[in-house]
Amino acid sequence: MSEESNNTVKIYIGGYGGEFVLGSMTEEQHEYWTTLGSEELEKYCWDAFDYVEENRIPEDMDFLEGEGWHDCDDIEHCYGCDLENAYIDIDLQGGKETVNYDNAYAIRDKYEDAEENAFDDIGKDYSLEDEMIREEREIYTSEGNNYCYDPGHYFTAYSSEKGGFIDCEFQLPDGHEFDERRLVFNTIDLDGNDFLNSISYIMPDDDPNDPTELDNMGGDTTGKGWECNMFQITRPVEDDNK
Repeated sequence: MSEESNNTVKIYIGGYGGEFVLGSMTEEQHEYWTTLGSEELEKYCWDAFDYVEENRIPEDMDFLEGEGWHDCDDIEHCYGCDLENAYIDIDLQGGKETVNYDNAYAIRDKYEDAEENAFDDIGKDYSLEDEMIREEREIYTSEGNNYCYDPGHYFTAYSSEKGGFIDCEFQLPDGHEFDERRLVFNTIDLDGNDFLNSISYIMPDDDPNDPTELDNMGGDTTGKGWECNMFQITRPVEDDNK
């Protein structure tokens, strides 16, 4: 077996997840589509070009501008899976050894009883419990006092899917053996759920706070459902001045 194959690691993560977008819209557009109702909004967003042609809606109410729902993403656009339901397959030594986990929590919890300073070989005072799963940002689509975004009117859509979401292959430095403790799962808090966005690995020369993000070659998923919605963020004026 070649040294290169010994240093090759493949990680595949599959489960349930999907594609999420969040975009802005005007108050007039929000009121217009609220009046037409959720069923018409869904028809329009699923195929905006044909809907506009067939229904002759006012041009300024076409907030998708004849494009797909996934293009209404001037605020957020992410693709990933629910961390709790994301199984992990890790192939080592060119596929000669495979390790499987139900999810990232299963890896983290293996070390919950580790002694103090057990991870100093990764970084002084490194806390695996706190840093193996890292939240990048929050996305909340709730009405009213939502502090994720400025007051205004918003459109959101989500395509739920099942299958593979992350498929990556990388080479370890010479002399370094794969260490699952060095994996980092980068998540987004999506309406209260840990949404896996990407994964990283703390290479021997990396700052633990700046691990190497692994290239995702993409997955293979099957659509299970789709939904869209609108919401308005309102906050007392004085809250914005605090």
